[in-house]
Amino acid sequence: MKLSIEEIKHKVGEGYDFELKEKVEELKYKGENLVFSEPVKVSGRVENLGKGLFGVWGMISTAIEDRCYRCLAKTRLELKINFNFKFSENPENFKDEEDEVFPIEKDNIDLYTPVINEIILNLPSKILCSPDCRGICPSCGADLNAGVCKCKKTNVDPRLQVLEKLLDTNND
Repeated sequence: MKLSIEEIKHKVGEGYDFELKEKVEELKYKGENLVFSEPVKVSGRVENLGKGLFGVWGMISTAIEDRCYRCLAKTRLELKINFNFKFSENPENFKDEEDEVFPIEKDNIDLYTPVINEIILNLPSKILCSPDCRGICPSCGADLNAGVCKCKKTNVDPRLQVLEKLLDTNND
């Protein structure tokens, strides 16, 4: 995912639009592999901001395949992320900048690392197949999205078992 700045390097205010696509096989994240089910697409604009600083902004879009946190079903997560990066041949000159400034090497901007970082930062903490996923039964492991499980709910705290008699309708 590289962009050339050769033609705009000495022209402040100049820039161009771009569209890149790269297949990312897997990515290690929290001890697990993130599997990309489609290529990472990056589109946007690169511009010479002056004083040796280049701005790159646009949209990242991809899809990740993972398991639902609650029911363990395979789930596809679509990601669309807006981004705004800054690059310089001398990033150390911009340590006072509010945003991180990434290095430029040999008139090329390499977007791979900042794009992957942006994807990771925008992942939800828990991937769900749907917002109202009911998960699995802790006793029998049945998928509660498919219906009610058939196991008997006997996980009552022994100290409260006496109160269960109050709920028993056969015991008048």
